[in-house]
Amino acid sequence: MRLFSETSGVRRSLASVAAMKTNRMALGTVAGLAALTLGLAGCGGSDSGSGSDEDQNSPAASESAPAGSAEDDDQSAATDDDKDDQDDDKTTSAQGSSGQGLSADADLAEDSPAISAEDAIKKAKDKVGGGTVHGIELDWDDKDQAWQYDVSILDGKTDHDVDIDAETGKVVSEDKDDADDKEQAIDLNDPMTFEDALKRAQKKSDGKLVSWKLEFDDDKQEYQFDFEKGGEDTEVTVDTESKRVSVDD
Repeated sequence: MRLFSETSGVRRSLASVAAMKTNRMALGTVAGLAALTLGLAGCGGSDSGSGSDEDQNSPAASESAPAGSAEDDDQSAATDDDKDDQDDDKTTSAQGSSGQGLSADADLAEDSPAISAEDAIKKAKDKVGGGTVHGIELDWDDKDQAWQYDVSILDGKTDHDVDIDAETGKVVSEDKDDADDKEQAIDLNDPMTFEDALKRAQKKSDGKLVSWKLEFDDDKQEYQFDFEKGGEDTEVTVDTESKRVSVDD
């Protein structure tokens, strides 16, 4: 009986040891599987992030940005071309309205040179340095083959005649004479504008306007218009104060 009891105890001990080994093996297997699962998950995340980077750095993605830039450049260039065309149109329109390139046989009642009378007076005064502007005339100069303003300025006891190219605004020449007379300053707009005086003059002559002047004569400010028709010249004078119109054939 004692021998049987000892044998049974040994068997139980061996069974306990085997059970412990089995449990340890199971735990080790579970731990290994967990580690493997975590490793696979890490690889998957790394592959996903790498894939995103590869997509961003792929040739297709790289090519798309330059394509957009090129398209923007094309639009910018087209816009610049449109602006250039508009600027050219504005320049052409301005030249046409100012009469740039006025022909020798132009009708001054219909067309005007590039330089206005006001600008011509300013340029002449800048040349002389000041003084009283008592006359201005616009006509065709046969010698220089150009439309020119003749601006008369009295500065002290010196009378200046300054010729201004009506197309370029350049000073062509300047003549000086001694003068003891006192002159009054002309006014292109007061008491009568050029346009108003011309309309009054055209009621007396319907020819082509080939020259005009504004000056003080016998203390009277007068516009003088020279018309040409059928080879004959007609001079029409308009008093800016009294509005009297006279004709000298």
